[in-house]
Amino acid sequence: MSVTQLITSTFDKAFRKYFYDELVVGKLAHTNFKSNLIKGDEIDVVMPGTVSLFDYDGSTLSSPEDATASIAKIKISNGKAFHFQLTEPEQKQIELAPSGQAQVDLAKEYSNDAIKQFAASVDKAFAGLYTRAGYYLDNSGSAISLTSTVARDILAYMQATFQRGDGKGHTSWIDGQMVAVVPPEYQFYLGKLDEFKYVESGHEKLAKGYIGRLCGWDILVSNNIAQPETGVYYPLFGIKGKTLAGGISADLNTQSYVPNNSFNTCYKGFGLYGVGAPRADFLGTAKISATISLS
Repeated sequence: MSVTQLITSTFDKAFRKYFYDELVVGKLAHTNFKSNLIKGDEIDVVMPGTVSLFDYDGSTLSSPEDATASIAKIKISNGKAFHFQLTEPEQKQIELAPSGQAQVDLAKEYSNDAIKQFAASVDKAFAGLYTRAGYYLDNSGSAISLTSTVARDILAYMQATFQRGDGKGHTSWIDGQMVAVVPPEYQFYLGKLDEFKYVESGHEKLAKGYIGRLCGWDILVSNNIAQPETGVYYPLFGIKGKTLAGGISADLNTQSYVPNNSFNTCYKGFGLYGVGAPRADFLGTAKISATISLS
C-alpha cells in the first residue's frame, strides 16, 4: 500500500473506530452513522423502543402490540472539512518507517486532531439542544449561583425529578444509565465535596470526560456545554443513548491529490452531521452561574 493510500484509509478507518469514544455530550445520543450523506438530507434515526402496560382482568390476553421503536427525523445541516498537504520529506518519513504498524501510527497522528475537532463540533451541537429540555431548573428566571452544596443539590433535585417522571407511573429514570454532563466550573465545586469520588471502576465506556458518580448520575465534564452568556452554563441530564439523536457521516470522505507544479501530496475530506432532541421527557437542564476563585 502506498503512503497516499495508507493516509487516506487511516483517516476513514480511524474515524469509524475512535469517533464515538471522543463524544461526551453525545453519550446521551442514539447515533446513526450513514454513508453517502449530502448536506440537507433528512434521515430517520430509530430510537430504542418502548412497550405499554395495561390493566389485566384475568381473561385471555388480546393480540400482542408491535414493540415499535420511535423514529426521530434528523436533518443533516452541519458539516466540517479539512484540507492539508504533506511535504515530500513528511511523506518519506512515513514511507521509511521501520514497520507497517509504525507507518499506521504516523499516519494516524494526522487524523487524531481532525477526529477530536469533529467530535467537539457534534458535542457542541448536542449541547445547544437544552432548550428542548423537559425538566428545567433555574432561580425564577435567573441563573443559580453554584456552591459545592448547591452543585450536589442540583444533582439530587434532577434525580428526584427524573424518578418522579410524569407522576402517572412513567418514570424517566433508568438505574445505571443516567448521565449528567457538566462544564469544568461545575466540576470545580463538586471537587470540594467529601463524598464525591473521582475514581470508580466499571465505566470503561464512559471514560472520556468521566469524573465520578453522585446521586445516581455518571458525571462527565465537557467544554462544549452551552454558554449563551458570560459565566452562565446549561449542564445536561439524560439517559445514555436514549435522550438525543444524531445522524453522522460514516467516514471523513478522504481524498488525495497532487496540485499542478508541486511535489507535495494534498489531502481533503469532510464530515456531515445533524442532531435532535426527540425525547424531551428524558432531558433536563439547569441554568447556573459559576465563577471559579481561590479563597
